[in-house]
Amino acid sequence: MDMEARKLVPLTNEHFAAFLENMLGAPYWYGTCMYKCTEALRARKARQYPSHYSEKRTAQYKRDIEEKKVCADCIGAAKGYAWTDGGQGVIEAIGTDAAIANRYGSNKCPDKGANGMFAYAKSKGMAWGTIDTIPEIVGLAVTTAGHVGYYIGGGYVIEFKGFAYGSVKTELKKGKWTHWYMLPFLDYGTADVTPSEQPDAGENQDATYTLGSRLLKKGSQGEDVRELQRILLELGYALGSYGEGGDGVDGKFGAATEKAVRAFQRNQQIAVDGKYGSVTHAALMGALADQDAMNTDDAQDENETPEGKTLRITADGVNVRTGPDKAFKIITRVNRGERFEYVATAEKQGWYAALIGGKVGWVCGEYAEVEEA
Repeated sequence: MDMEARKLVPLTNEHFAAFLENMLGAPYWYGTCMYKCTEALRARKARQYPSHYSEKRTAQYKRDIEEKKVCADCIGAAKGYAWTDGGQGVIEAIGTDAAIANRYGSNKCPDKGANGMFAYAKSKGMAWGTIDTIPEIVGLAVTTAGHVGYYIGGGYVIEFKGFAYGSVKTELKKGKWTHWYMLPFLDYGTADVTPSEQPDAGENQDATYTLGSRLLKKGSQGEDVRELQRILLELGYALGSYGEGGDGVDGKFGAATEKAVRAFQRNQQIAVDGKYGSVTHAALMGALADQDAMNTDDAQDENETPEGKTLRITADGVNVRTGPDKAFKIITRVNRGERFEYVATAEKQGWYAALIGGKVGWVCGEYAEVEEA
């Protein structure tokens, strides 16, 4: 079957690429998967993700609803396509999120985030590689930490870039993409690509590896170890005073790095072995993306603070941490009656984020309350 014929067959890579081109201009709604824009959806997502559904954005959301548009976020575009058997009925906006809820996980497409989908694809033996090795195959996913787009050929990508952009066509070379991979729910036909090798930490230490491309453990060395250390440090895990900066970042996987990895694994409730494999990599990328969403106002989705909300501290000597758990590093301490600009809620952990001293910090929900203006 030639390429033109495959464009007509759902769940092929050619059909997926053509579907994405038809969806150009669709709005970006965080946490959605090719859903019809409705007020009920907006209200529910606003409760789930208040920082992404601020009052400043309501007018645009309402316009999307009035115009009966279909929305998605970056990975939601792929999931919604798979769960509707190749986008059936999506462009016509005949369904809602409730209509496809019982299809979650269908067609070999699990309900995972941008980082999790990459890890899942690798675990299923799908071909992948660094972005400089991307083959000329349409329908490949291209990814960077916390974000994903889709290669449509000719050096171009379609991505649900953020609230201010929606679905746009961009040049591959101008993106921050680090890797490409085949999506596990697509039929790529006879594309001649094999999965990347997964070298062990005992291989050539002079080789340059990207983080997540091999198993890291005590004794490993390299730029990927250095990157792991940088991220752990950013997330608030102590690494000692090694390295030129005295912050523990030295590219050597020693006892301090192993201890930090174990602490991270415990915090994420995954197997604790002190080794950095695919499961820990997926968890770390997810944690990094969450941290970025709290601390940055980037081009992919400006993380605005919900208007009119403050966080009031209800006890003295309350620790403010870099993340929503007692395992994270303490930034400062605050006292009863102090009020700060509210940012978000980690409902599962029961912690609140607020802007404290110019930075986003997390406070245990037992010692704080969110107040309306």
